Amino acid sequence: MSAEQMLGRRRALAALASLPLWPWLNEAAAASAPTRVYGANPVVAYLIAALAPDVLVGWNFPPPKQAKGFFTPEVLAKPVVGGYFGQGKTPNSEALLATRPQLAVVSGATSVTINESKQALARLGIPSEVLTLNRMDDYPTAIEQLGQWLGRSAQFAPKAEFCRTLLAEFAALPQPHPTPVIYYAEQHDGLASECPGSLHNEVPQRLGARNPVTCPGGERSGFGMVRISAETLLAANPDWIITQERGAYAAFHQESRWQALRAVQDHQILLAPQVPFRWLDRPPSILRLIAVFWLYDRLYPGHHRFDLTELTQRFFRELFNTALSAEATEQLLNPQNAPA
Repeated sequence: MSAEQMLGRRRALAALASLPLWPWLNEAAAASAPTRVYGANPVVAYLIAALAPDVLVGWNFPPPKQAKGFFTPEVLAKPVVGGYFGQGKTPNSEALLATRPQLAVVSGATSVTINESKQALARLGIPSEVLTLNRMDDYPTAIEQLGQWLGRSAQFAPKAEFCRTLLAEFAALPQPHPTPVIYYAEQHDGLASECPGSLHNEVPQRLGARNPVTCPGGERSGFGMVRISAETLLAANPDWIITQERGAYAAFHQESRWQALRAVQDHQILLAPQVPFRWLDRPPSILRLIAVFWLYDRLYPGHHRFDLTELTQRFFRELFNTALSAEATEQLLNPQNAPA
C-alpha cells in the first residue's frame, strides 16, 4: 500500500468515526467478538499475549521464566496446549478442546503451512482466521485485523500506529558503510545459524548486515537453524557475533578455538535481550520492532539518533501495557550482566 493510499485510508476511518452510528457498530462488534482465542503457533500466541492476554486460552509451550512480571499469574498459569510450528509438532487435541476456543488464529511464519493448520483446526471444529506475520512490516496491519476480530479496533488502532511510527523511524536511520558481517549463532555451541533471507534472521538483515552463512542446497526451510562446522565459521571470520544462547555467548569468550575470530578479538559478541520473550527470534515476534533499534545502538554507539532506554520504555508501555523503571530497562537491555 502506497503512502498516499495509507493516508486516504486513515482519513476514511476518521470520517467513519465521526458518524453517529459508529459507536453502535463498535458496541455490536465487541458484543459478538470471541473472548477465548487460540494462537496456533508462538508467533501469533505471543502477539495475543502482548495485546490481549485476557482472551488467550493457552500457551504453545510453557512461557519463559523471564515473562514473570509482564503478565499476571493467571495469564502465566494458562494451560500449555501445544501448537503448529514445525518438526511434526501439533497441539494436544484434548487439551486444546478443553480450553473451549471460539477462534483460532494462524500465520505462515513457521515451517507449517497455513492450510495444514486450518485443516487440522477444522477437523476439531474450531473456526480459524489467518494473520500475516512473516516480517516486521506486517505488524501494523495485523494488529488492526486482530483488533477487528476481537471487537477492539479503537483500542488497537493506536498500537498499530505506534508500530508504523517505529518502522518509519528505523527506516530513516542512516546505514553506515561498509556494512558489517554478522554471524547469528544458534544452539548451545553456536554452530547453527540461518540462511540468507531467513525470517529468523530478519533483525540483522534490516541493518543491512552481510550474512556469512551460505546454503547451497535446499536448506532454506521455514524452520532454519542450519548446522555449520567450526572450520566454516573460522573461515567466515565475522565482524560481529550475535546470539540468544548464554551457552554460545560463554563459549565464544572461553573456548580457545574461537580466539582467532575477529569478533572475539574485538570484543564484538552480543547476547540479545530476552525479556519477556526472545527479541530476535524463536519465535520471530513483535519484539523484532525494538530489537532492530537495540542492535543499531550496539553496532553504532554514539549515534545520537534515539535514546534506546526511552524508546524501550515507550515500546513496552504501548504494546505490553507495562511501565519499566530505568533500572529494569538497563537490566533488560544488557542480559550479559544479568545472573543466569
